[in-house]
Formats: sequence, structure tokens, C-alpha cells
Amino acid sequence: MGEEAKLIGERGEDIIEYVFQELLGYPHYRKSLKIPCSFEEDHKKKEKSPRTTHGVDGLISYQSNLKDQCLEIGVIESKFKKDPYPNNPRTLFRKYFKELAWTLQCFNHSDFLSEIESNESGVTETEITGILFWLTNRSNDNDDISNEIAKAEFGGDGLKFNKILFVDNARLYFLIKVLEPLKEKLGKENIDFVYPKTGFNNLPEHNKGFGQQFPIDFFAYDIIPMRLKNNNDVFLYLACRKNFDTTEFIKILSLAQSFNLLQATRKTLISFPDYNELENKDDVTRILASLSDSSFSSQVKIGSYNLDFRNF
Repeated sequence: MGEEAKLIGERGEDIIEYVFQELLGYPHYRKSLKIPCSFEEDHKKKEKSPRTTHGVDGLISYQSNLKDQCLEIGVIESKFKKDPYPNNPRTLFRKYFKELAWTLQCFNHSDFLSEIESNESGVTETEITGILFWLTNRSNDNDDISNEIAKAEFGGDGLKFNKILFVDNARLYFLIKVLEPLKEKLGKENIDFVYPKTGFNNLPEHNKGFGQQFPIDFFAYDIIPMRLKNNNDVFLYLACRKNFDTTEFIKILSLAQSFNLLQATRKTLISFPDYNELENKDDVTRILASLSDSSFSSQVKIGSYNLDFRNF
């Protein structure tokens, strides 16, 4: 049983390593690290001896394109299970979340942090974010437990951390479903992520507008903005996790118009998981016809990243 759990866990780590290295732009992804525990009694598991170390399943660092002069560090925890999510996932989620929060607390005292910071220049602050992947092998790819785990309570735990992002089957499936076909068709060198103006990335020397590294904050986004190159053509591509909705579509069009740093965009492509040409085309045509900027509306094309014969 222990050996099977180990193999399952390693499979989860391999999946996440592939996603970061091949799809998200982190070729120097580090994994399977250990850091000393600085709070041996506080962080020990019930009825066990004081803790000496924490495992770090993955580690990334980069200079942020969403915040000037900021070093971003992502500390990754991978939980990959053989069985489906439990009917009430809050208890297990609370356990995994607490473990990652403890790891982050000790990471702040580790040599890994000192080493990463010493190798960077031109930064004035460091932000450390935990990324908790809880994936299952026997659940539907679209299993979304985010609403349920949002009800988990942590009162009285005294957890100390800056930010933790959560990724379940549904969110990782969305990213892979969108990015893997683009990589196969265009090559990953022709796929850039668009970095929106946040109010904190105003320095031109630090904000390129787009690049190949996926900002870790994008794990919480339901729309992934990208710049695609195909031969001499450049496209803006917005991949949406939620289903097609006319009200949201209008907001997404406004968002697309706000991206103005993409250099000679030829078309604006917007995709939804459920877009159906027969059922949704009239709504799209009506909304595009109402836009005052005809030069923009004429270059917009809508589709689905879940392509089948109905949308071919």
C-alpha cells in the first residue's frame, strides 16, 4: 500500500513538472526539495515527534510582469490521489492547506530563499505564494470543488502565509485543454501570455506586455490572455473557462479592446468550452454589430477549445 501511494504521488509530481516546464514557461522548474522546519513543536503532526523537515514538491521563481521590481516565488505542493474527490472535501483540503502554510512559514527562514534572492538584481520586494494542487485520477476532468472547499474554516489555527492558490482537476484540465493543442500546432516558442496593466507594472523596462512565463496569479483567472504567432500573423487569444454567456461576452470584448501592447494583432480569437456555432452565432453577431469600433469587431472570431464536429 505504501509503495502504491508513493508511485501515485510521483505520478502527480511528474504531471505538474510537465505542465510548468512545457506549457507554462518554466524550464528550470525544481522539484523534490526539503527544507528544515523552524517550528518543530508547532508544526508536528498529532502524537508524533517534533518535525525536522518539510517537503517542497516544486519551486519556481521569476521577476514579476504584473508588479514592478518584484521577485515572485512559487512553492508548490502536489496531492495526487487514486480515488475521486470525497463527497465532503473540506476536511482533507484543510489538512493539505495547513501543511502548505507551515511549509511557507519555514521557507521564509530557509537557505533556498536566501539563495534565490541573492541571485536576483533590480528587485525591491519578494512575494512568496503557495500553490496547492489537489488532483485525482478517477474523477471527471471537469470536477470543480472550489466552491465547496471555499467553505473550509481555519479559525484558531494561527497560520501565517502571504497567499495560497488552489488548483483542482477542473482548473488544471482547462489549462491543459487550451495550451497543449496550441503547443502542438504552433510550437511553444510562438505562444506568449499577455500581461495586463495592473496599476503596479508601470515601468517600461520591467513590463514587456507579453512573454512566455505564465504568472502564477493566472491560476486564479477564468480568462487566460495570450498572444499567438502563426508565420507572419499575430493573434490575440482569450481562452475562457466559463461557458458562453452574452453578458460575460460583452465584458470579455471590452477586456480584449484594452490589450493594446500586442504589436500588429491581426485577429482577436475568443474561445469557450461550450460555444456552439448553431446555437450561439446570432447572439455573437448581434453583439458585435452593436460595437462602435467596426475595425475591432470585424477581426473578432468566436469558437470552442472543446472542438468537435458541431464546431468544426
